[in-house]
Amino acid sequence: MNTDIDFMNIAEGDKAFVAEFENFVNGKVSSTEKTGMAMTTMHRYLQQQAFKVFLGYMKALAHNYQRGRYDERNEWASRLANETYGHLVEADLIYDPQYSDLKNK
Repeated sequence: MNTDIDFMNIAEGDKAFVAEFENFVNGKVSSTEKTGMAMTTMHRYLQQQAFKVFLGYMKALAHNYQRGRYDERNEWASRLANETYGHLVEADLIYDPQYSDLKNK
């Protein structure tokens, strides 16, 4: 399974969310930590779904880090995602054989 992003196959609603989130983070967020904490007040099911979005983002950053697809602007986030995601894979909490293949190259 290829984890390269095919933007043509991303649903319009998902693209709209990314654009709105980008605008929020780029000028409206006052505290990333408090925003994250506030998200825990969402309905329990929505917390689960939001965490799945977070895991998808972390996976993409980790895969990009393994491939050298980052620069000084996102190196910290990419490296941290890689370390965290790698631990989850090694602990068998996430199954991702492609990540293991990337790590072993």
